[in-house]
Amino acid sequence: MRLNHINLCASDVPAMADKLVTHFGYRVVDSGAYPLPDGSGNSHFSAIVGTDGSEFLITQIAAPTEGMSAYPNGFHFGLIQDTREAVLTKHDELTAAGLAPGKINDGFEVWGATWTAFYCDLGDGLEVEINYRTQSDRLDGHRA
Repeated sequence: MRLNHINLCASDVPAMADKLVTHFGYRVVDSGAYPLPDGSGNSHFSAIVGTDGSEFLITQIAAPTEGMSAYPNGFHFGLIQDTREAVLTKHDELTAAGLAPGKINDGFEVWGATWTAFYCDLGDGLEVEINYRTQSDRLDGHRA
């Protein structure tokens, strides 16, 4: 068995898809609208695929109340980089794009590996973790 896709929810589907395409190497393979089950209108979606074959389906939700998140506290997805320098470069890119990524945590140890990582809010409270980790006997064979 393997993971097929992860559904992400966004109040602005095209904007979320654009961030993932522009900054993270995804491409849109389908997008459009589908009728809501209650017949009250349409809901938008985008299906995107990464260079590694990972798939996200982004579906529309109502905008969260001001100061609220559409996601539970701590929810995020991670995108691993090939080098520590790639994490630093991605942080610079996202900063220049006005996305305000969080502080880089550099050199912390977890699961027998040394990590460099930061989080960035993509909208509606959805965070992406950009990270790099050194090889680890505990994680060997689980590295993306």
